This record gives sequence, structure tokens and C-alpha cells, in this order.
Amino acid sequence: MKKNQRIWVILSIVAVFFLAIGLRTYAAFHLHIDHDETTYLITANKYTNYIRNGQLNWLAWETTNFEHPALNKIIFGFALLTQAPLEKVNQSDLVDERPIGEQQAVKYALADRFVSVAFGSLAALVLAIFNPLAGFFLAIDSLAVKYTSEIYLEALPMLGSLLAVVAYTRFFVFFGKNSKQRKKAFLWLAVSAIGLGVAAASKYTYTVAGIAIVIHWLIAVIFKKIPAISMLILLGWGVFSIFLFFILDPYLWVHTIERLGNTLSYHLRFSQTEFVTGSMYHFWQPINWLFRPFAHYSPVHDPYHNNALLFRLDTLIFVMAVLGLWRTIKRQPVFFIWIVVGLVMLLLWNTKWAQYPLIIVAPWCYSASQGVLQLFDLAKRLFEKKPAQQIS
Repeated sequence: MKKNQRIWVILSIVAVFFLAIGLRTYAAFHLHIDHDETTYLITANKYTNYIRNGQLNWLAWETTNFEHPALNKIIFGFALLTQAPLEKVNQSDLVDERPIGEQQAVKYALADRFVSVAFGSLAALVLAIFNPLAGFFLAIDSLAVKYTSEIYLEALPMLGSLLAVVAYTRFFVFFGKNSKQRKKAFLWLAVSAIGLGVAAASKYTYTVAGIAIVIHWLIAVIFKKIPAISMLILLGWGVFSIFLFFILDPYLWVHTIERLGNTLSYHLRFSQTEFVTGSMYHFWQPINWLFRPFAHYSPVHDPYHNNALLFRLDTLIFVMAVLGLWRTIKRQPVFFIWIVVGLVMLLLWNTKWAQYPLIIVAPWCYSASQGVLQLFDLAKRLFEKKPAQQIS
């Protein structure tokens, strides 16, 4: 790459990063309180008080909101250390569907929203380094902006899962080269394992990225792109990821098997509850969340009438992503596998909440970037043919 081109690429990456920060910060100040934010703030404040009081063993014994891993909520807890001690957060301190500025716990809510803003913006940065146009789409996608600007468990695992896959693609490039390059390959693979461990310790559903990596690796072995002995390396990567997941999720440090069983049974029961079935979402609702700008869902989601989500380009991103799927298969097949596996999971699972498609938003935005390039290639071929037709 020439020096001028390199400068433009760097400037593009920086611009995407600041765009992501700007949109998410604006949304954090303007989005009304969403339902789950109260739950996570209550839990985060409990972790804060344990940390303040030196009761670190209670990071493992705390069972509030046991259906999700602890890491993200503990980080929310650390963020609340910047605020005055609060013995307890009550439901009345953070009322659903009311402006954040009118909340009694506004400072505490914003402190944790900024945690999501930071991780969500870093996810856009990582994708922009990998592909600036893909990073731009992730920066502006309204679904991504909303759920990485609130006290939700999406921003950190999205960053971790994306880092896991991006680092794995670098491993795959270096692994087939000489022994000196293979050292780099194993460093990238370690980063991949760390990313996946962080994602799993933040929210289980984001491990779909790890499934995509395993499938891609197996396909590569079957088609002899990498030696069969590398399956031992895959095993090591998996064991390291699981080890990190366990270390980063204190909830599992005691009664591990029992607690894992409780979490699994909770989600199975919850998916059959009237709260879920009564939502009347169709089988294809996850596709609908990706297709239409989130702010469109008013009056059902009336809190977003104040234009907290400045960009409404999700439909354009959707169309470009569909157009780019074939190019994604050829250029980065692991991203395509990530989309397919995640989409199958989203369609089969009864619970269809709007935040769930974030498990595939990053590869979806990469596919959108490939769709744009596909259109440019098509336009270029058309313009190249035109003069020849006129001469004949």
C-alpha cells in the first residue's frame, strides 16, 4: 500500500471510531430508559458495594440475574465506583420508558451507559481496522447504536466475539507460512481465545462466533487447506477459551455444574413463558430487526420518538449485506459461517428480543461492505463495456 493510501485508510479508521463514539454518546443522553437497564443497574450496584466494602468473595456468591454471566455486570459495578455510594437501587430510581434526565439514578445510569458506549465504539474500531467500510456500517447501524449505548449486555461480548474472529483470520493467514510467521499465528490465536472467553463471560449467545471458527477450521482440514494435526491446536484454543471464560465469570466459581444447569433451565423455561409467547413475534422477526431501523418501531417503542438514533440506514445495510453474501463467502468465509449459524439460532429460538441479532451484526456489516464493493465492480464492468459497444 502506498504512503498516501495508508494515510487515507488511517484517517478513515479514526473517523469511523469518532463517529461511533459520537452517535453512541448522543444516544446515551437521549434514549429513554429501556426495560432491562433497571435490572442490570440494580445488579451492578450490588457488585459495586461488594468491591467498596472489600467483600470480593461475594462476586462469586451473588446470584441476582443469574441467567447471564457476571463479567459485564461487574465492569458496570466498577464504573459506579465513580459515583457516590448508593446502598440500593430501587425500581422507582430508574423507571421504564421515561427520559433518562428525569430519573433519580440518572448519574448512575449514565456512568454505566458510558461503559457500553466505550465497548461499542471499540467494536466499530476493530471492524474498521479490518475493513473501514464495514466499521462505518457498524458505527451507524441503529440496532447496534441503541444496544451499545444502554445498560445492556451487548457491547462487551460483541467486541469480544468480533476480536475472536478477526484475530482468527490473522492466525489463518500466518499459519500456512514459514516457522517465523507461525509465531505470529499463535499470538493471534491467543488473542482470538481471549476475545471468545470475554464474550462468553459476558453473554452466552455471543459464543456463536466460536462455533463459526470451529466449523471454518473443520472445513479447512477436510479440504486440506491446513493439516489434520492442527486439530490439536484447535483443541488447545478451545480449552484456553473455556478456561478464560471460567476465570472471568465468578458466578461459576462455586457449585459450577449446578449453576450452569440453573442458567440453562431458566432460559428454556423463559422461552416458553407467556411473556415471550405473548409478544406475538413471527418466526422471521430477527430478520425484521435487521431490516428496518429500530427507531421505526413506534408507537410500540415510543421512547425513541425524540430521534436519539440519528441514522436510519439499516434497510440500506440489509440490502447491501444480502448483495455481499457471495463475496463474503469468497473473501472471508468464516464471517459468512458466523452469519448463517447465528441466523439459524435466532430463527429457531422462541425468544425474539430486538437485541438478540447483535450476535451477528458485526459480520452482517462486513457483508454490507462487500455488497457495496460488488456494486462498484458491477458498475465498473458496465462502464468498461460501453465504449467497446459504441465502437462496434
